[in-house]
Amino acid sequence: MIREKYRVIETVTTVEGTLYQGELVTFENKEVEGNWRVKDSMGRIWILDKKVLSKSPAQLSRSWNE
Repeated sequence: MIREKYRVIETVTTVEGTLYQGELVTFENKEVEGNWRVKDSMGRIWILDKKVLSKSPAQLSRSWNE
């Protein structure tokens, strides 16, 4: 099973913490209301609108933030 990775294109802040712009997340599943469940590199689960994620190859490259 191949996990799809996405790049966060805008910082998301909640009471649980902050997911910063440029971080890679792994798609877990789609929620009933349409949001996506993703997991960050620390293993935390985030429920996000897919509009704050990008699959663009340019944005997924390691040198994206440099």
